[in-house]
Amino acid sequence: MYPIRHLHQIEITSRCNLRCKYCVHPHMVRPKQDMSEAHYMRALAWAKIYMDQGGPRELNLAGIGESTMHPDFVRWLFLARETLGPDVNLVLATNGLLVTEEMAREIAPARPTVYVSLHRPERAGPAVAALERAGVLAGVSNDPSVSATDWAGQVKFAGRMVRVGRPCPWVTGGWVFVLADGRLTKCCFDGTGVGVIGTIEDDLTELQTAPYSLCTTCDQNVGVPGFSQPRLESTNVV
Repeated sequence: MYPIRHLHQIEITSRCNLRCKYCVHPHMVRPKQDMSEAHYMRALAWAKIYMDQGGPRELNLAGIGESTMHPDFVRWLFLARETLGPDVNLVLATNGLLVTEEMAREIAPARPTVYVSLHRPERAGPAVAALERAGVLAGVSNDPSVSATDWAGQVKFAGRMVRVGRPCPWVTGGWVFVLADGRLTKCCFDGTGVGVIGTIEDDLTELQTAPYSLCTTCDQNVGVPGFSQPRLESTNVV
């Protein structure tokens, strides 16, 4: 068991405007909903506590959903900047489909680090250009479609290459992920809620994380002494 040391990620919405075959979202069984403001503010407060205790000064505002779909996305980005301070890295990954020139200009003063995942490259081009003009584009990647993981065995997609032994920062690092419904889980692959350890309303100092069922089918090395993981070889999953 490991104490929580970093609130790494807040899933402000579990809704998405795409149904990619290589993603767990289309068959995700937990509710697809927007986070409430009460849960969001509570999550930001805990994120700040752990940062003030020396944890990583980074917060990811994306989950298994498209964050720009949240009706308060822009305002909430500024709430995160106001709560956490000027030197915290606010990270966002988006498919870019809803990012307009106006949105890019609006979020620029909050100085987010924005990555565009090219799930639909023919439709994301304008977003990439707008974010670059606004000075907040950090990178563009097609990894989700051509070299993604298999979501710890939750997804099968022809041509996927399983990578062997990458170190996992979640369990031994004490990282946790806040789901859109306010529950707290052990890692960002958790599409079902099977790794839930509590809620954001709990006293997080009394909660602990540990390996769970998805760790046994994950291509990443959990790094917990005595915890058995199958040896994964590089192969195509069909």
